[in-house]
Amino acid sequence: MEKDLLLVLDDIKKKISKAYGEKKSDKLNIQIDTLKQEYSHIEVSERHEEIYGSLVKKGKELLKESNIKDEKKVAYYLRYCGAAQFDFKDDLRPLNLILKSFLLTCTLFMVLAPQYFGFILPFIFVVPIFMGLRGMKKRMLNGLMIGVSVVPMGILVATIWLKNALLTMGNFGGFVSGIAKQYNMSMEFTQNLVIASVLMSVVLLGSSITLLVSAIKYRKMFI
Repeated sequence: MEKDLLLVLDDIKKKISKAYGEKKSDKLNIQIDTLKQEYSHIEVSERHEEIYGSLVKKGKELLKESNIKDEKKVAYYLRYCGAAQFDFKDDLRPLNLILKSFLLTCTLFMVLAPQYFGFILPFIFVVPIFMGLRGMKKRMLNGLMIGVSVVPMGILVATIWLKNALLTMGNFGGFVSGIAKQYNMSMEFTQNLVIASVLMSVVLLGSSITLLVSAIKYRKMFI
């Protein structure tokens, strides 16, 4: 059964070589050759036969003359084949890593950003965060790209917190005292809050970088 998809990919490769110019077909052919090599080592279990059958069926539909000429449809199908490998291998750990680092980054960004940027900046990112999370759960490439848009702001917020923490190390007591007076809080509570915020900024920086690296490394999981 596993050979069915390899045959379909061979047929697609032949068709696009005729339908497209050399530059476009070469790029797509490289993707197809990579997929063929990867799928030649995959054994599809019974619980994934329906997904595999759907993959083969979609490939055969793509071979129709009206479909094969649409480069977007071809590119989408090849991405679909690439993403399905993770299902056949039962390896969804990268997706869990991306989702966890995304949620952690967003949470800490929402908590730490208001101190230096007010509540407007986090409010602006509410919709992108929601759309990104929903898209990533569905393993949509657009959802991943929207979700990763929070990374630069996460790194910025974390960097500002850490930079200010370093600048105030020589006069930490005065810095804490100023915040305590500004928000009418006790010194002890303010000191603990500042220390906790600095620690959270370290975690925010780490989670932002983890999200970015994971998104780039495992982008093939997304369609």
